[in-house]
Amino acid sequence: MNFSMNVSFSKAFKASVFAVAMAAGVVSSAQAEVSVFRDPVTKMTVSYPDRWYDISSQNPNDILTVRAPSPAGMHEFAECKVNAHPDGRFKIYPVQYSAPIQRLYIAEDYWKKYTARYDDVVLHKGTSNNGLGDGFASMAQVSYTTPGGSKIRKRSIGFASLYNNVLYTVECSALESAYHKWHKPFLSFIKSVDFHNRTNFALAGHYRDFINDKTLKVRGPSFREDSYFGVHNP
Repeated sequence: MNFSMNVSFSKAFKASVFAVAMAAGVVSSAQAEVSVFRDPVTKMTVSYPDRWYDISSQNPNDILTVRAPSPAGMHEFAECKVNAHPDGRFKIYPVQYSAPIQRLYIAEDYWKKYTARYDDVVLHKGTSNNGLGDGFASMAQVSYTTPGGSKIRKRSIGFASLYNNVLYTVECSALESAYHKWHKPFLSFIKSVDFHNRTNFALAGHYRDFINDKTLKVRGPSFREDSYFGVHNP
C-alpha cells in the first residue's frame, strides 16, 4: 500500500492530467460530440462523450452515473460516477488551510471508508498531491469485487475533494482485465470536472503598501489630544 502525503496547489492537477492526456494521445484536434452535465444544486459540471449513457445511481448522494458502450460481444462495464456529499466540518477557514485539511481528512482513511461498500478491495496507489476542479484532492487506484448477485472484478481510479462544504468523489471503473483501455478516457472525464467557484484565492487581497506612509501630526489642545494620520504620496 502506498499513500503519499505530498501537498501542492489544486489547479496543478488539471495541468498535469492535460499533459498526461497529450502524451497519451487523448487530446485530439478534432472536436468530438460531448454531453455536459450540470448539477442544479452544487452547480458543478462535467463533460463526457455523448455516446455514454446515464444509468441508475446506486449510492446515496450520487448525482451522476454514466456508462460507456462496450465493444460488440463484450461487457467491459466502463463507467464514471460523481458523488456530492454535504460536509460542513470546515465551513470558515483561511484559504491557505485548504491543503492541510485535505491532506489530513480526505486521504487514506477516507478511501478505506469509501471502498468499504465493495468486496476484496486492494489499494494499489494513493496520493494527496492532486486536485479536482478548483479544489485540492486525493487520488486512489483500487481493485475490488462488486457486491450483490453478479460479482464483477473491477479496477478504478477515484479523486476526492472537499470544496465549499461539499465532499466530491469522482470514481471511474471498468472490468479489471479491460481497465487499461479506459484509463485515458477516464482521465479526460476527471479533467473536465469544474466547480462553481466561490473561493477567493487572493490570500491577503490587493492592497497598496501603506506601511511606509508618512505620518501627519495634528496638534490638539493638549498632547493627549494630538492626532496622527497616514499620508499617502502617490
